[in-house]
Formats: sequence, structure tokens, C-alpha cells
Amino acid sequence: MNTPEHTKHSSSFSRVLALILGLFLPLVIVFSGILAIQAGIHMGSLNDLKTKDYFQSSTFYDDFYSKVSNILCGISAQEILNTTNENACIDLGELYNGDTLTFKNTSGLAYSFKELREWSLQDIHYSDDWIVLSLTTPEKETKYMYYSDFVKALNTGSLQLNAASGALKAEEISQDEWTDRILSSLKSEYADYGIASQEPLKNITDKNGNIVYTDVANALTPVFEIHCAPEGYDSLLDYMNSTSAKTRNFKGTLTDALEQLDNVRELFSDWTSSSQTLDSYSSNKSNIRYAYTNNTTKEIYTNTDAAYSSDLTGISGFSNKKPYVQLNVNDTAANEKDAQNGLTNLNISDNASHSVAEWISLLRTSTYDDNCSFLAWIDDTSLPVDDSIRTAQQNFRYCRTAFIPAAVVCIFSVLLFLIDFIWLTVHTGRKGSADGSSETHLNAFDKIYTEIAAGLVCIPALGVFITGMNLLYSTYNEIVSAIIAGLIVFLISCLFWIGYLSLVRRIKARTLWKNSLLRKCLHFLGLGFHKTGDLILFFSRNTISRIRMVLGLGVFLFLEFFLSVMIPASDGWFLIFFLLFALDLGAFFWMYKVALGRELLLDGLKRITDGELSYKIPEENLRGDQKEMARYINRIGKGLDAAVEKSLKDERMKTELITNVSHDLKTPLTSIINYVDLLKRKNFTDPEVLNYLEILDSKAHRLKSLTEDVVEASKASTGNLSLEMADLDFIEMLYQVMGEFEERFSEHHLMLMTHFPDSPAIIYADGRRMWRILENLFGNILKYAMENTRVYAEVLLQNNMVIFTLKNISAQPLNIPAEELTERFIRGDVARNTEGSGLGLSIAQSLTELQGGKFELYLDGDLFKVCLKFPMKKKSEPTSSDMLIKSEQPEKQDLNI
Repeated sequence: MNTPEHTKHSSSFSRVLALILGLFLPLVIVFSGILAIQAGIHMGSLNDLKTKDYFQSSTFYDDFYSKVSNILCGISAQEILNTTNENACIDLGELYNGDTLTFKNTSGLAYSFKELREWSLQDIHYSDDWIVLSLTTPEKETKYMYYSDFVKALNTGSLQLNAASGALKAEEISQDEWTDRILSSLKSEYADYGIASQEPLKNITDKNGNIVYTDVANALTPVFEIHCAPEGYDSLLDYMNSTSAKTRNFKGTLTDALEQLDNVRELFSDWTSSSQTLDSYSSNKSNIRYAYTNNTTKEIYTNTDAAYSSDLTGISGFSNKKPYVQLNVNDTAANEKDAQNGLTNLNISDNASHSVAEWISLLRTSTYDDNCSFLAWIDDTSLPVDDSIRTAQQNFRYCRTAFIPAAVVCIFSVLLFLIDFIWLTVHTGRKGSADGSSETHLNAFDKIYTEIAAGLVCIPALGVFITGMNLLYSTYNEIVSAIIAGLIVFLISCLFWIGYLSLVRRIKARTLWKNSLLRKCLHFLGLGFHKTGDLILFFSRNTISRIRMVLGLGVFLFLEFFLSVMIPASDGWFLIFFLLFALDLGAFFWMYKVALGRELLLDGLKRITDGELSYKIPEENLRGDQKEMARYINRIGKGLDAAVEKSLKDERMKTELITNVSHDLKTPLTSIINYVDLLKRKNFTDPEVLNYLEILDSKAHRLKSLTEDVVEASKASTGNLSLEMADLDFIEMLYQVMGEFEERFSEHHLMLMTHFPDSPAIIYADGRRMWRILENLFGNILKYAMENTRVYAEVLLQNNMVIFTLKNISAQPLNIPAEELTERFIRGDVARNTEGSGLGLSIAQSLTELQGGKFELYLDGDLFKVCLKFPMKKKSEPTSSDMLIKSEQPEKQDLNI
């Protein structure tokens, strides 16, 4: 039963619709899922869905905690920067040991607070010239010097590099060249372990010749320029050189000191940044009001003008009905519980994620005060100032509103995608057939090897994902990020469906394993095992030659291995080495003999196949199987020689028979032709008699022509012809032949189109035989060409060859191969409606090859094409081809067609 057309179209439409859903549903799932996740994360907890008041949500609590942390850090930074005594200092030893900063010089390596602050405000400049060298004293102590100072000391003569005695003379370099080489090594950081390990350095002396250092190395290159110095020293290097590692309080190395300086700069940068952040919480920039008091110094930091007492009570405008937090820390608290009693938190969500202890810890870690009070509150819950709290409130309302719809859309899309996924899995690849059944339809992609198809899907998908994620990380515009994410999901969805649906079709068509590269590999592996079995079977046959080959190879390999192992293990290694050499030499001569025998066999086979059937392979130089093979080949050559001799004898007898029969036929044919001619002179008036005479005359001449063709074909094929070779102008001969056929071509309505070069085309040939070749070719066209068509004749002079091409359209279908047309008695018309012997092309081919030319035939549908090729000779003098041609055709005229 045929499937209705509308059912087929409906099924195709359903699959297309399902595929479109499969491509776009992942976009909906991803974006709705991201929106739901972001909304859920921004709300802080699911309990925020139950309240509409932002100030009663855990989201506000977290935001408020973060803002209070920024305020406390800013207050602490301003307190340090504004109240610290300018004579104070920062000790690197305290930083290195992880101790609390006392702003005093406790280790001896301390920097002025004022200088460090000024240095932190300067831009960092990097340079490769701040190389620090470490120099070893004779007492094995390490001193430090900048590379630039070291070069300056060498140039002024304060220091002198001394080489080992005779070292520079041996290397044929001067003192200055050697010094430059050392400085280059130090600057390039090649001398990490000291120059003495690379150069012939003896020592380094001062200008008085006293040994100051024994070695110099590249210690490090600071990453920044230091514009300040430790208290009491000219530089950090001066401190390290003036103190001993055993007695100094700073226990770190020079690298550790530079690292702590980097930490100090970062610390000052954090203080400056936090102080600037506090400025953004002024009363006109923030909805948060805060008040902080140091209960020891009674110093107050606040962003409100309201009056309040030092313990932050009775502040005008403050109401405990508004969100607030009050923290108190004092040094009289006996324990953590007593400290926590200072926390009053009346109007913040009970589901807050931060405990009371975390609030107290925040106050203590953000400030350096052990006795302080802090109060922060929202003065106006309408949030009149456009700050981060107001933005957070707007985001909370948006996320709370969007979370449930986004989650519902995401879940619904996932369910719809699963249904679509199952439907496509069931219906993909199915195509209704004429009998009502269904068959699996595979496209071009499904016919690719399974592993290659998987790579074509997975590799681009991985590339799209990695490229897209890199673009997302480097993009901060939300719209651009959304577009990139959508493209990633869409492209990966396309690749997923291409790969998955192809997998389903392969499984249904049962080609998943059949069209697998792994299966091919296993097949080749099995084939290899099979061939190995055949090889084992081959060697298992009990023949003398195979047993001898295996035993000989086994003995040779054993002796090779045994002697090779014995060479290093024996005292008489020379004798063993000589035996091994003799064994290899014997193997070489054996292989040489085998190769020589093989060459003799190949040479004999070549000479026999080239026609030397009487050649005999010499057997005296051969041994074993090769000698036996030579005997068989010699017997084959003897048999071939006899067969060829018999064939030549039969061919000669055939040729002689044809020649004799043809000669015997000439006498009665001549008599018949003469008597017919006599009868025609009797002037018979009876039309019937005259018709009979014409038929006799025509058939007699045709028989005579056929007899002559047979004789000439026989002589041409056997080469039994005497040729009178001379230089001929081929084009001139062509014009004369075409002149002979011009009128006959016109009678058959054939138009001859020529394309000849202007220069002569000289060939070395027999003029009489060449005329016969061309006459046969043009006669063949006259007999078999379709009337009212064109005949194309072309001569080309290429690569010292004269190439003549003749083409025409055949009147009869050419349903035989081109090579058969040159066989004897084969004609182009199978019905044999035309007069012809079927020998014309055969004679033309034989005569062409006898004269050193090439005769080629091409058939393309009804197109007949013949090509003659002759070597071209340079014309040295006028040719006499006309005389040779006129000897056979004395009345011919040249025609330009």
C-alpha cells in the first residue's frame, strides 16, 4: 500500500519542527536557568521569597555586613594614616615574623612611616639595571653590591678582577675582554653560582692589591626601585653589609627583606584605598549612617551631624525601629560572651548568615582599637540616595519577582526538551517505503567512519566552548556576553543534534560497528594473525629448503648473540671479535652469492622475454634451488623457441599460400577482364546484355583490387616489402591527395576543412607507400562518412614530430573497439553495404609502422579519428616527392582546399 503524499509531507514537517525545538529549547533552558540561579544567589536564601521587605531579608543583612566591613576598614585606615606619629616606623622584622605592628624599631631594620607613605604614593618604575651582586669575602661571608656600583669600581680601579696564572694567555684574550665577558655574564644572570665556576677567576683585589673578595655571583634583580632607606643606614644593602647574619635581629635574607618591603607598599596601598572608600560613605553619597568612637582617645569618626554621647547613645534622629547594628568592644571583657553582650541587633533578619561572634570579630580585625564603639543604621528606609544599597534593593525586588517564572520556564523547557528528544530518537532516520514498511535512511554524514564522525562533532564543539568561554571572560558588557553565550549554546546544540541523530540512524541501520575504524583495525589485526598462521603453516611443511633456511638463520642469530655477549665478558675479546667478524663476513658472502644468482636468473628471464629464446642461463655458478629454477627456465626457453619457430613457419606458409593463390587468380582474372572488354566492343543493343556486361566488368575489377589488397596486406604485415626511402614534403603530398578526392567528396556532400602550417613538413618515407596510406584513409572516409558533414584534416609540428589528424562523423554506428578496425577484413558497416575489402586501415597501419611512424585510431561515439605521427627532418634542399608521386599518378594536380 502506497504512503499518501500528505502523510509524507506531514511527517517531514513534524521532524523539522521537532529539530527546530531541539535547537532553540537549550537557549531557553540556559538563559532561564542562569536567571533563576542568579536570582537565587542574589537573594541569599529561599526564605527571602517569603518576605517582600528588603530590610527583613538575609540579602540586606549580607549587603549591610559588607558595607559595615568597608566602613570599619576605612575608619581604621584613616585612623592610622591621620593619627600615627610621623616619627613612627614600620619594622620589617615584625612583618617577617607575623607580629602585630608596634610602629617602633624592634629589629633594627625599620623604615620611617612618613617615608614609606610618600614612597607608596609614587609610581613603580621597573628596570633591569637594579641587579644585586653577592660577593664572597675571604672569611666566607657574603656582601652585597649593586651591579652599577661594581662596574663603576672596576672602571675607577677600586676593584680589580684577577685571573688564574696563564689562563688569559691560553685563551688568547686580553684583560679587558675577559672583564667584559664576566660583566656580561653577571648582567645576563648566567653566573647564579659564582663566576669562579665558569671563568678562571682567582680573586678580586682593591687598588692596593689586597684580596677583598674571592668570588662574585648574580644574587637577584629587585622588581621595583626603593626610594627610602632603613633608619640609621644608607640603603638596605648597607644594612645587610654592616651587620652579621649571626647577630642581626632580622633573621631573613636580602630577598626576604625585599619581599617585606613589597608587602609594606601593598599595606599602604590598602590603607589609602580603604580611606578613599570611606569617603564614598559620606552623608550625601550613602544611605547608611555610622558613628565610631575610640573610647580611649575619645576620637570620633562619623558621617552624620547628629549629636550623640561618647558611648553612642541618645543620637538624635536614630530609631531602633530602623535597621541598625551597634558594636562595643572593651579591654575589660572577661571572655567572648562578655564581648558579645555589647552587640545589639534589633531590626535585622533572624535568618542572618553572620553570627554575633563574626560581628565582634569584624570590629576587632578591622581596627587596632581594643576599646571602641560603633553604630551603623539606615536613616531613611526610602533610600533617597542612589547608592549601592538602593541598587541592591532594586535587584532584590527584580530577582524575587523573576525567580519563580524563570524557574518554571526552565523546568517546563527541560520537560519539553526531553519529550522532543525522545520523539526525535524514535522517528529519526525512518522513511516510508512503497509497501507501507519503513526503512532507515542514511545521509552522507552517516556514511563517514564512526570515529571520524565523532571527531568532526566533538572537536568543533570543544573549540566553540573554549573560544566562547575565553570571550566571555574578556567581555564585561552584559549584552555582548548574552549574545556570546547564546551563540555558544546554539552552535553546540547544532553539533549535538548532528552527532546524536547520526548515532541514532547508525544504530537503527546497524552500521555503528560495521562502519567503524576500530572494526577495520580489528579486521586487519585478525588478517595479520591469519597471515601469521599461514606463515607458520608454510614453515611447518617438511621440505628440505625451508628446514635448511630456518636452521641456518637460527644458527646464525644464535652465534651472533652468543659472540656479542662474550666480547665484553671474556679476556680473549680479540679472538671472539675476530670470530664474530668472520661469521658476519661469511654471511655477507653467502648473501652475495644468493644475490648474484638472483641477478643471473633475472637477466636470463629478461633476455628470454626480449626475444632471445635460445639463451641458456649458466648453471655452473648457481647452487640449490636457484640451480633448479635455472633448469626449469632453460626448458621454458627451449619450448618457447620451438613454438615461435613453428609459428613463424606457419606464418610464412600462410603468406606464401596467399601470394601463390593471388598470383594464380590474376591469370583467369586478366582473361575475364579482357573477354568482357571484347564483348563490350561488339556494340550490343540489348539493354539487359549491356547491364550484365557492366556488372561483370565491375565485379571483375573489384576482385582484382581485392586480390591486390590481400597480397599487399600480407607483404606489409610480414615486412616483406622493399622501401625506397627519401625526404618528402608531407603537406605537399596531402594537397595532391586531397585534389584527387575533391570531386568525389563533393558528390557525397562532404566539406573538407584543413588546418596546415605555412612551413614545410619534411619526413623520411617511401613516397609510393605514403600515397597508398593517404589514399586508403581518404577512401575510407569517402565510403563510411555521413553525407552533409565536415571532414577535418590538420597537421601539427610538435616536438620534432609531424602529426597528421583526420576526423569525420560515421554514417553507421561504431559499436566496435578502435583496435578492431585495424584488423584484416573488419569493416565499419556491419551490414557490409559498402564496397570494400576491410583491408584499407590494416594496410595503412602496417605501411606506417614499416616507415617508422605511428598509426593511432580513436572512436568517440560516431566520431572517427585517425592520427599519423612521423619524425620530422629539417629541409636541406628541394625534395623530389612529386616525381615519386607522379610515377604512380602522372596526371595529378595540386589543389589548395
